[in-house]
Amino acid sequence: MPSITLRADCKVNLSLRITGVLPNGYHTLDSVMLPLPEPYDLLHIAPGAEPGLMLACSSPAIDLRDNTLTRAYRLYVEASSFAPPLAITLEKGIPSGAGLGGGSSDAAALLRYLNDMAPQALDAATLSSVATRVGADVPFFLKACPCRAQGIGDVLEPYMPGLTGFWLVLVCPEVQVATPWAYAAWDRLHPLSSPCDLTRQSSDAKSLNSSFYCLNDLEKAVFPAYPELARIKCDFFRQGAAAAVMSGSGASLLGLFRDQQTASNAVAFFQAVGMRTYWHELTC
Repeated sequence: MPSITLRADCKVNLSLRITGVLPNGYHTLDSVMLPLPEPYDLLHIAPGAEPGLMLACSSPAIDLRDNTLTRAYRLYVEASSFAPPLAITLEKGIPSGAGLGGGSSDAAALLRYLNDMAPQALDAATLSSVATRVGADVPFFLKACPCRAQGIGDVLEPYMPGLTGFWLVLVCPEVQVATPWAYAAWDRLHPLSSPCDLTRQSSDAKSLNSSFYCLNDLEKAVFPAYPELARIKCDFFRQGAAAAVMSGSGASLLGLFRDQQTASNAVAFFQAVGMRTYWHELTC
């Protein structure tokens, strides 16, 4: 098998509504997810000297024995019996604990690679089933297009939010929010949780078009513990954003701007205060 470098892009949640809690503790969602080309991780893959997967990573925070890559490899081998010896060096560009799906994107990139190399590739449904077992966001990264995600995030349908021409500014503060903690904090606020209405409006929501709102139910759980994230959201509006929202369980936030100049000014503002910042023109 040849050596290769794979790029694993990130995602943002334009909206995230919690619609219920399952008996096993998993939360059901209704979320609009958008892939972005930056920031991104790199997977440097080479033939391994020993059976199985050997992993190295640029980030010391990654558990090299139990992570989305090791799970993706193990579950793919179980489903296909294809077990090439691989040595992977993971170069992290997507910050951890940012709500950008870095681990899920890495796993999806590896699953696609294994399926391309396998003598008998898994069909799309089986590969998606393997991806779901790795993590709820992994099937989304296999699709790599804007989607509405329901269920635990594994029920996907292509979705065009109607934001062509908007500019998206993404801010990644030096804060990490653990996803299990964020959902547990939401549970404490909703001990008798009932399904949420995806289309409901709130005082902090700003309409972008007739059918789409940027809302994230987890903000009410996360912001009290991380007030700096609430301040960043306020800064987005002060900089002229048409909408601003936390991505996933945080800690990254995004703002949507109607014109390039206002977005550019916002980028300059956040960079001036030391924030890791990216911006993209939307075509969806």
